[in-house]
Amino acid sequence: MHCQVHRRDLVDPGGKSCMITLGWLQQAGVRLICATLFVEHEHPSEVRLRMLNEQYQMYRMWLGQYPQELRLVTSRRELAELAAAPDVPGRDGQPAKPIGIVLLMEGLDLLAGPSELSSWFSRGVRMAGLTWNGRNRYASGTFSDGGGLTQLGFELLREYEQLGMILDLAHLNDQGISDVLENFRSPLCSTHANARELAGIERNLQDWQIREIGERRGVVGHVLLAPFIVQPWHTGDPQPPLSRALDHIEYVTELAGAAHIGIGSDLDGGLTVENTPEGINDVRDLQKLADGLAARGWSPERVAGFSGANWWSFLERSLPR
Repeated sequence: MHCQVHRRDLVDPGGKSCMITLGWLQQAGVRLICATLFVEHEHPSEVRLRMLNEQYQMYRMWLGQYPQELRLVTSRRELAELAAAPDVPGRDGQPAKPIGIVLLMEGLDLLAGPSELSSWFSRGVRMAGLTWNGRNRYASGTFSDGGGLTQLGFELLREYEQLGMILDLAHLNDQGISDVLENFRSPLCSTHANARELAGIERNLQDWQIREIGERRGVVGHVLLAPFIVQPWHTGDPQPPLSRALDHIEYVTELAGAAHIGIGSDLDGGLTVENTPEGINDVRDLQKLADGLAARGWSPERVAGFSGANWWSFLERSLPR
């Protein structure tokens, strides 16, 4: 999205304030990304659909441009191949691991009907959320109303299950989450949300929702946007201290279990050094979260789980064979 909006390449920040480049990802030791397909809702539907397809083509272009450094992951077999892949030359001249791309669609409101989900699955999308903020034909997202899934939404759940698509609960409202948990038996997660008990924004998860995701062997991805970490927070307010982010990570871990927490930074969206915690200036600073958890007494195994192993294990059991 950032590259599309600012007409920049993944390698070159192009003079724009951004959090991710390919070189920075390599320096951070990133091995796997949930790469989002998302277009801001301010545009008319036909424009959004065109932009959505352009984003998909950007990912395909990068996979073709940087075949040693980026790999599309659509199955457990491809994930295993990524794990065994040898080092490649990095952007800074140092050895680097190839980075896996798992395509994630953030909201399905541009689908004309449930049957269209299969076309995106065939194009490589493996994770998808029913909504973004607001209500669509399938469900009510956060910051909309108290409705849950519509009849089409329940039909869409069956499409998920038949295809093997992973369901992302992020942006779904409370009733929608309840509807999914009662009617869906396939893999699910919440890619980017924190604890509502610590920051009372609707996009964060309630305690019972966090527990249920853990019981379903899902993962909650910790998001680094300031209002998800402290409330109230408004643009121009001081950055939250990193310790507040660590508080959320530990809180979610206590509820969901240590195997069900991970990074869900959202750094590829609208995040900047102004609206993230102190010390998080780009993706290379994710290591500060790991260091902070270690300083709080986390074992190396727990830190490794949060830093990526938990998401990796989730995908090993959730992706198609």
